[in-house]
Amino acid sequence: MSTDRGRRPVAGKKRVHAPAIAPGRLQLAPGVQVEDGLDGQAVLVGPTGRVQLNGSAVAILRLCDGSRSRAEVVAEMVRRSRPHLLVSDIGEFLDAARAREWIVEEAGMGAK
Repeated sequence: MSTDRGRRPVAGKKRVHAPAIAPGRLQLAPGVQVEDGLDGQAVLVGPTGRVQLNGSAVAILRLCDGSRSRAEVVAEMVRRSRPHLLVSDIGEFLDAARAREWIVEEAGMGAK
């Protein structure tokens, strides 16, 4: 019995399967990196220049390595900071970093 249910393949078109979609992962935008400054302060270096960062900002941005979703970054920062950082503060920083194009969220990753 045929599984194509009477459908004929269209000549010249290949059947494409959609990749499995994983939750979005945060990573630094292309051309952006966090570096240790000469004075011991970390700086964000990107196409628009250099920005001095505080310790919390550095920790958050270093978690944006393409292996974690937004929720995972927030959860890890809360775990590391105990009650020091609020979930809303971390979320606001991630929103600002995304608006400034320091980080990007990958829409999904295909299964390999």
